[in-house]
Amino acid sequence: MDKCIFLLTGDLHGRLSQASEERLTALRQEENTLLLDAGDAVAAGNLEGGKKRDTMLARMSRIGYDAMAMGNRESHPFRKLLEGKTAPARFPILAANIMAKRQPLPAKVKSHILRRLPNGVRVAVIGLAPQVTAPESWWSRVTDYVFDAPEKTVEGLANKLRKESDLIVLLSHCGIAIDRRLAKIEAVDLILGGHSHLELFEQNNGAPILHSGHFGYKLGRVEVDLECGKVIKIGADLIPLNEPSKR
Repeated sequence: MDKCIFLLTGDLHGRLSQASEERLTALRQEENTLLLDAGDAVAAGNLEGGKKRDTMLARMSRIGYDAMAMGNRESHPFRKLLEGKTAPARFPILAANIMAKRQPLPAKVKSHILRRLPNGVRVAVIGLAPQVTAPESWWSRVTDYVFDAPEKTVEGLANKLRKESDLIVLLSHCGIAIDRRLAKIEAVDLILGGHSHLELFEQNNGAPILHSGHFGYKLGRVEVDLECGKVIKIGADLIPLNEPSKR
C-alpha cells in the first residue's frame, strides 16, 4: 500500500508567524508530501497594484510550497500588475479556469501540476480561482483575462489528466458552495479548498473536501492510502499552527 500526504494552508492574508514558518518547513520534509495553499496568501487586495511588495509569497518559497491556487488577492485583471504581484513566488500559481483575452498569462501561472512522488504515486493538482471577471461580464470588454466557471473547467481537464494520474486533487479558492458541486464530478478524488474561511473536513457526497480555515490558525493534513494506483482511504486532521490574536 502506498501513502501520500497533503499539507494545506489557505486565506493567510499575510499572517504567518516565524514559528509557524519553521514548523511548515520541517513538516514539508516528510517523504511523499506536497505542501499546498488554497489562495489569498498575500495581504494586498486583488485590485491593488502591489506598490508595497508583499513578502508572503517569498516566505512561502523559502518554506518549500509546491503550488498554490490563485485567490482573488493574488489575481489582477491586467498582465503587468498580475505579473508583479506573483513575481516573488518560486512555485506555480494555479488557475485552470483563467483565460487570456488580450495578453498572455505570466509564465508561473499554470492550470495544474503533475508530480510523481518518491513512492511512484502520480498526483495531478488542478488549481481553480474565483470568477473575478466572468466571460460574459461588462468588465471582460477591457480586462486582459476572464475566468470560466470552475465546474466547466474541471469536467474536461480532470478526465484528461486521469489517464496519467493516480490521484486528481482540486486546489480551489472558489468557496465551499462551489466545492460541494465540484465534489460530485466523478474524476475528482479530493478537494483542498479555501475562500470561505471555514475549518472542515467533509466526506458526504462525492470527493472529500478539506478547508483549513484562515489566518494560518490551522494546518490541514490529509493522508491518502492507495493500492495499485487506486484510492483506498482518505483521512484528514486540522492541526493548530498559529495562535489567534488576543486583540
